[in-house]
Amino acid sequence: MNKLDTVLQLVSALRAIPDVARERRVVAYEVTKPKTVYVRADHCRVTVQRTLEPRVQIESDLRQAFGWEWLTEQDDAGIYVVLKRKPVVGALSTAALTLVVPVDAYLVFHLTPGSVRLEDFSGKLAVAPVQEGRAAVLPVPVDPAPER
Repeated sequence: MNKLDTVLQLVSALRAIPDVARERRVVAYEVTKPKTVYVRADHCRVTVQRTLEPRVQIESDLRQAFGWEWLTEQDDAGIYVVLKRKPVVGALSTAALTLVVPVDAYLVFHLTPGSVRLEDFSGKLAVAPVQEGRAAVLPVPVDPAPER
């Protein structure tokens, strides 16, 4: 049996694992002033919701959770979210993050690759052109959306 056959069998076995390997986590941080939320994630879909409440809530939905390394942390500069796939076993893992952030929060994403969805967005958004394999998002003040 060659390595390709072994990998294909592993892929088949992992896909057969039911949602037992699914993990959902929720972490919340109270904030007192405008904060920056930094997200560094591999192969992840990020949804951003704005709120008038002074808190940042991070909800993760990890499929094949054993394939992820997950870390959240807060300091004076902001809140950090790192979601990284583990080598080999992380190849089949998928993740979705939902960020509930105050309307005055700055957002910084480093996704390799990934997608970002802004819900109920109102205002201006500036995205700089891709340079040397990286895109930059420029913060632009937005008007607060009504709370849900």
